[in-house]
Amino acid sequence: MRRARVPFVPAWRCISFLLGLLTVWVALASPLDTFSSFIITAHMIQHMLLMMIAPPLILLGAPLIPLVRGLPIFAAREFAGPFLNWRVAQRIGRALTNLWAALVLMGVVMFAWHTPRLYELALASSSWHEVEHACFFFASLIFWWPVVQPWPSRAQSPRWLVVPYLLLADLQNTALSAILVFSDRLLYPSYAAMPRLSGFSATHDQVAAGAIMWVMGSMAYVIPALIIAVQWLSLPSSEFRSMPAPVRLSAGQGARRAFRFARSLRRQSGARKVEAMRFIVLFALAGVCLAVLSSGGSDDDDQVLRTRQTSGPFIISVFAAPDLQPGENDFAVLVQDSRTQDAVPEATVGLRAQPKQGPSQSKFVRAATDSENHLLQSAGVELPDSGHWNLEVTARHRMETAAITLPLNVTAPEAGFALSWSWIVLIAFAAVLLFAYLWRHRAGRMRRSPEVLSTSCEGVFIPPGSAAPVTVENLSQSRSVSESST
Repeated sequence: MRRARVPFVPAWRCISFLLGLLTVWVALASPLDTFSSFIITAHMIQHMLLMMIAPPLILLGAPLIPLVRGLPIFAAREFAGPFLNWRVAQRIGRALTNLWAALVLMGVVMFAWHTPRLYELALASSSWHEVEHACFFFASLIFWWPVVQPWPSRAQSPRWLVVPYLLLADLQNTALSAILVFSDRLLYPSYAAMPRLSGFSATHDQVAAGAIMWVMGSMAYVIPALIIAVQWLSLPSSEFRSMPAPVRLSAGQGARRAFRFARSLRRQSGARKVEAMRFIVLFALAGVCLAVLSSGGSDDDDQVLRTRQTSGPFIISVFAAPDLQPGENDFAVLVQDSRTQDAVPEATVGLRAQPKQGPSQSKFVRAATDSENHLLQSAGVELPDSGHWNLEVTARHRMETAAITLPLNVTAPEAGFALSWSWIVLIAFAAVLLFAYLWRHRAGRMRRSPEVLSTSCEGVFIPPGSAAPVTVENLSQSRSVSESST
């Protein structure tokens, strides 16, 4: 970025962007995520990080230009540049980042996903849980866009309107928080059935979650509103800007920089096919790796509580997938002290499956603490045939021992080929890119479509809604580019 002389991307913006990514990691990959199905307060903190902390930090990093410039040359030239200068995309972007549209979208997403039906759906399925998080995160990016106004975007409304915009959002957050705090019943029954890992009941946990949402949400909205109000009252309107405006180059400067970039492109014209092949290989490797990683392995969110029994000194909770199929199935066990309900992760846990009818030849399988939640001990138990089975679970700690039995129903998988959602997304995205490329290079036309320089040019960026883009054809015809085309 420094070599390209792109202004307004100092080191603190890079730090802000990385802090935003770190916040996303804390929300989605730390113990907050694994405990979100046990404790409502953990789930609420997770939502607050995704909605109130990570989006403004990421937008303060002004990520648009670094992300586009970081793409392969082929991807920036064929996809990113044309898309950013596509009028339909610009209109959709302006409509979504309008103050009142963003406010309504944020409110709808917040209230919809906190209704008991959708909230319970997210708790019962890891896929829907990921959809919930995606809705929160991307709706919050849209909401915070007019507040931060990341460079090089331009505000659509006067800056002072952001203050009532944030205060109205705070009212939405307060209303939802009050419902959680003052409700006389548990809104999400799944938490009543789950083992309690804290010293208070599920109802008190719900009240605490509402209080956290109330306090954190109000601070996230009111503090930026106060800062913007003070800035607006302190500076003349002609000097007040939410973010630095894009640098305006003179016609001569823009033409010289654009021509230098076009000349470098002409030098690389012989390597266009190599660039395309590199992009295809990189896209295929990255896409296949992401699809395999997201579709393989077990996820604690995919397991549901199958039983919770008290036996002697322990409370034993067993988690497994909703549908068991012949073969090895993963089980997770939580052992708690029946007197204090404290977790006992150091207990020795063994599991053995026996058919309800017929002799048993299976042996105990010792569980280990290798799941995402280190309070759970997991093990794979072989269920060779479909039918009815009994799962024996024993727990031993010091001189105390307990055992429970869990009936299981193993069903044979349905015939047919099942394709996971990650592969469907990868194939659909590849099809969209291929269609976009073929549309821009339609068969039967000898000339190439205009290649938008966009952010790939040395320091020249054409933000959405500004003047017409510079094309390589115009630059290659003559070294003197007219002021209008620049």
